[in-house]
Amino acid sequence: MLVRLLCGCALGIGAAAALAQPLPSNRSAALANPASVNCEKLGGKVAIHDGPRGQFGICVFKDGRECDEWALYRDDRCVQLDAHGWPIAQHGRKPESK
Repeated sequence: MLVRLLCGCALGIGAAAALAQPLPSNRSAALANPASVNCEKLGGKVAIHDGPRGQFGICVFKDGRECDEWALYRDDRCVQLDAHGWPIAQHGRKPESK
């Protein structure tokens, strides 16, 4: 009984491995960044910048606006960032801290 069970499992694993297809060399298995996809959907182009806290993405529009791509994705609003990736105070106020 145990031998039949082990043989059945081995056959199942072997069949699954035989059906698996490798990705073509020109295709990537990575998932797209949803904030970058949203930026492009809205007509912007993504620019990645390096800052002291790591990389951050800016959505650049044809009219010159530059928005933090994640704030645009999450809150549907344009938040401008300084060269270090920190939000710039808007309308004379500092952005609320969370």
